[in-house]
Order: sequence, then structure tokens, then C-alpha cells
Amino acid sequence: MKFIPAKKQLLRPIAILLCCCLSLLVDQTQAEEVRIGVLAKRGHDKSLEKWNATAEYLNASLPAHHFVITPMAFDDIQVIAKNKMVDFVIVNPGIYVDLSVKYGIRRILTLINELSEDASLTKFGSVIFTLKNEESIHQLADLKDHRIAAVHQTSLGGWIIALREIRNAGVENWDLASLSFLNTHDAVVEAVLNREADVGIVRTDTLERMAMEGTLDLEKIRIINPRRYEHFPYAVSTPLYPEWPFAQLSHTSQQLAREVSIALLKLPAEHPAAQQAHIRGWTIPENYQPVRDLLMLLELPPYEKSLKQSITQSLVSYWYWYLPLALGLLFLIAMSIRIVRLNRSLSEHKMNLRQSQDAQIATFEQAAVGLAHVTPTGALLNMNQRLCAITGHTSEALQQMNLKALIYTDDLSLVTHAFDQLRLRQQESAAVQFRLRRIDGSLKWCQLTLSCKTNNSHAASYFVAVIDDINHYKLLEEETLHAQQQKDLILNIAGDGILGLDSQGRHTFVNPAAAKLLGYRIDEMLNQSSHSLWHHSYPDGSDFSEDDCPITAVLHHGKTHRGSHETFWRKDGRPIKVEYTSTPMLINEQIMGAVVVFHPTESQDVSNSEQSE
Repeated sequence: MKFIPAKKQLLRPIAILLCCCLSLLVDQTQAEEVRIGVLAKRGHDKSLEKWNATAEYLNASLPAHHFVITPMAFDDIQVIAKNKMVDFVIVNPGIYVDLSVKYGIRRILTLINELSEDASLTKFGSVIFTLKNEESIHQLADLKDHRIAAVHQTSLGGWIIALREIRNAGVENWDLASLSFLNTHDAVVEAVLNREADVGIVRTDTLERMAMEGTLDLEKIRIINPRRYEHFPYAVSTPLYPEWPFAQLSHTSQQLAREVSIALLKLPAEHPAAQQAHIRGWTIPENYQPVRDLLMLLELPPYEKSLKQSITQSLVSYWYWYLPLALGLLFLIAMSIRIVRLNRSLSEHKMNLRQSQDAQIATFEQAAVGLAHVTPTGALLNMNQRLCAITGHTSEALQQMNLKALIYTDDLSLVTHAFDQLRLRQQESAAVQFRLRRIDGSLKWCQLTLSCKTNNSHAASYFVAVIDDINHYKLLEEETLHAQQQKDLILNIAGDGILGLDSQGRHTFVNPAAAKLLGYRIDEMLNQSSHSLWHHSYPDGSDFSEDDCPITAVLHHGKTHRGSHETFWRKDGRPIKVEYTSTPMLINEQIMGAVVVFHPTESQDVSNSEQSE
């Protein structure tokens, strides 16, 4: 046996004790953190104030773990549970049922509520209230067209339990003037007190606790649809449901859940943790099936129907509303299609109209004749460039002028008469030729055509004037007239007879000498056959066929023919002996007629010699 000195024997127990102390210190510093999520029904700070003592109680009871309270807002609970950010939750039964279905949380205890030493409860409900001086609301049916404030869509006592009673009274959400969710019970009460809402919905015990805290005077409040239950001291408007559960999440170990359950079941009612939480403690879990049934009845999470099921049920239940709505919708669709087509047609019509207007403007501006809009008194309104070119004036100058000022004085009466006829509606249009005085003082012959544009009363609104430059044609007309006059003079003074024949041998012109020699008037001979009129017989009186006639033969062979001592027959039947020349008239190498020039011979002896060229 190895010998150990006495001094070392004394140090060994001290070393063991130090090791044990260090071990305990290390265990404390490495204690596992356990988070308890608590629904912050009255806000973050009040939740910590209410439940921190419970966490401290568990820390003392289970030193291997470090418990921390995590206040949860209504809208954050789903995210926290889904991501396993807490290990236990204290929530209302509606949220518990939803989380149990979605994330598999399990209840382990139920809260025993306490308002006073004489009241300990495991059930709660909703209280629906308004101000006592609100005379328009006395029962649930009166909630229509009023402003409602509730805690949250997922708050069991602050909305869901009351919702069933409101629907049973025949009131739906759309019947309300407004529905506001304010996230805390205190905010709902304050909204009613401040008249920001007509009716408030909170869980039972809220009004009484706020009264105890001095923030509410219950004398100002009136309960709507009040109910009484034995051994239930709070104001209530609905049936009662199990109190809040203490539940473990799916990842939390059963051993830890069992240890927490045992510790909380041992929590004395007089312990600071129970007093700060205003509870008597915890009990074995209640049956939460009534809460499940309520959520199913109201079709709320997690039992909301799919969109297809909701639509089908809605169609079956309210077909008498949907039918006229569908018909109205079909009518709107049909009208929309009609409007779209009309708009498309209108757009096309506008485009065509614009193109037509552009074409009309282009036609007006680029017309080869002068165009103008003229008032019934002759003032020029609009004109095109061609009219400016005809007159020599600019458009600005013409707009300051009267059309009659451009007309030569001797022709003014003709134009004025045309204006009067249109203004008095004696004619639909009028046309006159006149001489226009240009800016340089020269005269130019023009053709004026007027038409009338009437207004709604059928009176003349303005005239459309078409002014064409016919000066060139007038000069040609004068030259032609002069040439005709010279021709007529020559024909009239000529001593020989001169006859014009067309391609059929009919007379087209007859000079006076020819008519006199043959004993006819000129008008008797025009358009008559020449052969049958004065060359129909031989000298002995026998018939002379036109086919053998050398005078009209030139209409076929196109060669000039001369004859002497030829017999022509007068109107009175007497023959005369003549010398003649028959010459064809050729235009573009086509025979258009002939000219016959003849005169009596000095000797009347019969001599029938003919010469042809």
C-alpha cells in the first residue's frame, strides 16, 4: 500500500468539493433554454408582466433548464409555430386547435382563471358591449349598419365566439358599417369609450380586470345579449368554452413536457407566479372538442372550406342572388363587346372621315379650277390657290374683297342675277360667263358656276363658286367666229354656186348663188340628197342612177372630178347646162365629204365632154 501524507489527505476533500462546485456552476451556465410563447392579448409589456414570474417558477423547479417568456402577437403565431421558435405555447383555444391540426402541438394543461379568491374558472366566453347612452343598440340584431371593433380574426373570446351569436341573430359581416380588428383587448375597449366604434367584442374578464386597474368605469358600459351562468361571475354574451391550454410543440421532448406539467400542477394559488398571472394555477387538460365544433361551424381555420367547396355551397345556398347577377354580368359582357365593336367601328369611321376630309381639302387646294366659298352677298370666305393664280391676288387680299369687285362692269348684272336666283331658291345652280379684272387691270374671260349650301331652315348659308379660266377658249371662239364670218362673206358674194356635201351626198352648206341657180331656198336644200334634188335625170329626162353619178363618185374614190355641159335640174323642172368641179374633203386621209363648185355655161348647146383627174 502506497503511503499518503496526512497533509495530502486533508487537501483531497477540499479538491473534491471545489470540483463539485465548479460542476454545478458549469451546469447552471450551460442550462438548456426553453421558450414559452404567450399570446399577447393585452400587449407585449403586459404579457411579460403577467408571465415572467411563471418562467422564474419553472427555472427554480427545473434548474437544468432556463425558461424564457416570448410574447406573441396574433399575426406572428403561425410563423413562430411553423419555424419552431418556441417550445411551449399559452394561447386561446381557437389558436390551439388551428396549430394542433397544422403543426401537431399537444395540450398538456388547462389554465384555472381567477378574478377574486371566490372565483376560479376553467371556462370563458365573449362579452359584446356598447356605451350605456347608445340608444340605437339593445340587441344583436341592432348591430346592422354600426361600427364594430374586435381583437383579431383568430381571437376566440375577442371575436370568434361572438361571431356565432351575431350570425344566429341574422347579421353578416357585410351588414356592418365597418369591422375593425385592433389586436388587443384594451384597444377595443378604448375605441368604444372614445366613440371610434359603436360596439366592442372582448373576452370575458377583460372589463372587470380593467375596472380593477382603474382604467374603466363599468357604469358607462351596457352589455348586449347578456347571459347568466351558475358560478360564473363575469359579464358574458355567449356560451362558455374551455380556458387557454398550455401546449407543447411537436419537437419538444415528452420528458420535458412531463416535468413542466408536474411543476405547474404543483403551483400553489398563493405563489407569486399564480398571482401575477391572475390565475389559480393549472389543471389537467380540458376537452377542446366544443372549440373544434365551433370552428367547423363557422368554417374558420383550420376548417375553412376550399375555394371550390365554398363557391359550390355559395351557389347552392344563394342561387337566387347569383342568377340575376350572372344575367347582369352577361348583359355587361355583351354590352362591353358591343361597345368595343362600336368603338372600333367609330375609330374606322373617324379614320375614313379624316381621310375623306384630307382628300376633300387636297381636292379643294389642288383643283385645276378656282374654288371659293362665297356669302349670299358676294363676300369671299375661303378660296384655293388656283383662284389666287387666276385673279393675281393673295388669299389674304381676296378674303377682304367681294367677288363682285372682281367682275368687269358690263358683266356685273349677269353675275348679280345669278346670285339673286340662288338666294331666292329659284334655281339650284347657275352658270355665267364674265370678264374678270385681274390685279394688273387686265381682263380675263371666266366661267362662273354657283351652287347653294343651305342651313337647317333651308335658307342660303353660302355659295360654292367654281371659277374656270376660259380666256383661251374665248380667244379661239372669237377667231373661229371671225373665220366663219369671212367664209360666209366669201360664199355669199361668190358668183358661182358652191355646195357642201357630207359622206352620204347630202347638202351641208349651200351658198346663195347655188340656191338661186337651182331655184331653191337654202333651207330647202340643207340635209337633202344632192343627186335626187338636182342631178336625177339625163338631158332627155330618163333616170340617172346615183351609182353612175360622177359628182358623188368622188366620195368613194377621193379624186377631183371636173365636168362641162352637165345638166343640172332646177326646182321648176327646167334643165341648165353647167360646168362644175367636185372636190373631195379629206381629213387624216379619210373622205369626210365633197365641195361642188358650178356655174352655167355661156352656150346652151349640149356638150357632154367630161374630164377626170
